[in-house]
Order: sequence, then structure tokens, then C-alpha cells
Amino acid sequence: MKRRGAYVKALVAGGLAAGLTCATVAGPAQADVNRRPPRINSIIPVDGGLRVTWGPDTFFSGTVAGEATVLTFGGYQEGTWNDRGATTSFTIPAAHVRAYAGQAPRVTVCYLWPGVGHPSECASSDPIPIAGNVPSFPPGAGQLRPVPKPQNLRVVAYGDYRATVQWVNGSSYKKVLFRYDPGVQVDLPGNATKATTGTLVPGKTYTFKVEGAWSGGLFATRYSGWTEITYTVPKNPPFWPGGSVKKPYGPDTCKQGYVWRETTPADHVCVTPATRDQVRADNALAASRRQGWGPYGPDTCKQGYVWRGATPADHVCVTRATYNQTQADNALAASRRVP
Repeated sequence: MKRRGAYVKALVAGGLAAGLTCATVAGPAQADVNRRPPRINSIIPVDGGLRVTWGPDTFFSGTVAGEATVLTFGGYQEGTWNDRGATTSFTIPAAHVRAYAGQAPRVTVCYLWPGVGHPSECASSDPIPIAGNVPSFPPGAGQLRPVPKPQNLRVVAYGDYRATVQWVNGSSYKKVLFRYDPGVQVDLPGNATKATTGTLVPGKTYTFKVEGAWSGGLFATRYSGWTEITYTVPKNPPFWPGGSVKKPYGPDTCKQGYVWRETTPADHVCVTPATRDQVRADNALAASRRQGWGPYGPDTCKQGYVWRGATPADHVCVTRATYNQTQADNALAASRRVP
């Protein structure tokens, strides 16, 4: 097996451990967001060698031509696969392990993308101690400490066709990756606990994912694995998740199908649109229905009309049927407001 120390140095110089670079959450998806860094799952002794497994959430087939996977152990390149991330395990031969007796090399897996704008991504294990002239591993040697996943992922707000999600970080991350369909991924600071999507399609169901990344050095990047939820975008914004309704007009916001009555600008009793139209017509005819004198002063109504009584001061003259409707609307006011 050819020594590959120079190759590894070249990779380092090329900026292997760069993170995914995307636009802001609300921006358009970038051409390379469907690729993702490697994740080493385990490294265990097998017949004197080391069995390495990684992935499987690695490449998305067809994103970039010429994708390759490279696995190195210490200064050796152990394998190269031009299969767009299909290979996710490999056994390092026992002879290569014995060559590092008394040392503690690392295993590194890199995904390579050719071309400008597609930096490569790598992840490395902890140092793996190799004792004596034969491979001898302490219990659990090479097994990676798991990175805790983010918890309690949920949608906390929806408005203007965008959803805001929130979560609790499971560790002190280097960065947090947020992803939502169709293939939009954003890198956030390690202390981020909230993100807002770009414009979503009403009625469509999306999968929101969040993952923590931990780093102990240039190559030692590990990922927690995705925490995910599904969310169906409301068809009639501005609804909040869970079926309740956002209150764009404060505590007097009406339920769907109702509007403010507006016998005066301060009248926020929720009524049907037809009732509000009737209110406007009655207000316009108010002067023509007043007698101008009588037992109730200048607001005395002509025969056949009564005060509407939306409030004690509402002396607009209306029909008896409209008066009855007004009193019924007053009684139902609380039930027609958003709780």
C-alpha cells in the first residue's frame, strides 16, 4: 500500500474540513446543498484489522459529477471509491494496523467534490491506541463518543408563508445544520436554537431537520444525526401550527368567517360579512329614519323603527329584525373571537 502522507497534506491545504456554504434561510437553494459531510459511525477491531463504518446520510445521487470517497489511516490512503457515496464501510488490513504499533493514528473519511464552489468535507476519529507489536485494543477503542442530538424540535410560529422552528441543543456544537424540503440546508452557529424557512407552499407537507456538529480539530468533525418533524403548511395564513390562529388584530381577532361589525370604529364584535354590510347601510340611512322630535328627543325613530342598541349609545334606527340580530351578535361575541 502506497504511503499517502503527502496526499493528506495536500488535502489539508485544499481546505478539506470546510462546512457547507448556503445563502440565508430565506434565499434560494444553492447548487451544492444536497451534499453533506461524512459521519464516522464506528471503528472496531476485526481479525487484527479495523472495521470502519460511516454514513449513510452522505451524498445525494446526481448532485455533482466526479464525487469520490477517500479513507485514510494515519499516513496511508486505504481506499478510494468513485461511487457517489455508495460505499459506507471498509476493513483496514491487520498489517496496516500493526505498522502503527505504539502509536495512536486517526481514521479519516473524506468526500471530495471537484470544481470551484464544491469544497471537500472530512471527518476523523479520535486517536486509536495500538499497543505492542500486534493489534491490541482496550475495550471500546476506536468507538466514537456519540454526539447528542438536538431535542424538542417544533414549529413555534407561522406567518407570511414562513415557518419558524425551535429546538434544544443536546451539546455544545461547533455548528447546527438546518434542513427543510426540497433539499435546502443552512449552516447555523453552534449556539443556534431557532431558524426560519424561506417561502413555503400552502397545503404542502415539509420535513424539517436539525443536526448538531461537534469538532475537536480540523478533521475531527462528528454529527449527531438528524432530529426531524413533519409540518403541513396551513392553506389559509396567518394560521399558527396546531390549528389555532395567529392574532394579527390583537385580542379582538375574529375567527375565520367573521369580521368586525363596526357600528362605530371601536365596535369589534365579530359578525358575518352580510351583517356588516347591513350595518353600513343602516348607518347611511340613519338620518332619514329619525323623526327629530318625540318622547326620546331628537333620536326618536319614525314609526316601524327602533334603536339598534349595539351599545347603550347606539341610537341608529333599524328594523325590529335588525335589532334582534344585533342583540344575538352581542351575546355570541366571545365565541366568535380567537381564544
